Amino acid sequence: MPDAEQTIMGAIRTLLARRNEGDVVVTATSDLYDDLDLDSLEIAELSAVLEDDLGTDPYSAGIIPRTVAEVVAFYRA
Repeated sequence: MPDAEQTIMGAIRTLLARRNEGDVVVTATSDLYDDLDLDSLEIAELSAVLEDDLGTDPYSAGIIPRTVAEVVAFYRA
């Protein structure tokens, strides 16, 4: 299985780069909505990437994480 944290961080950086915000610093404490300003379409894309790369995602499991750390924690549980 790929490293979950690297996959998550990479997917988020890709989403940010697409809207020319690739220089935004992404940390474990970054809030997906308030700090990174991901919209509902970007969250759906993140969910799809996580499902494809990691086999599952927190959103399909009914969990709505707020921070990068909460997304990572889903895969460490």
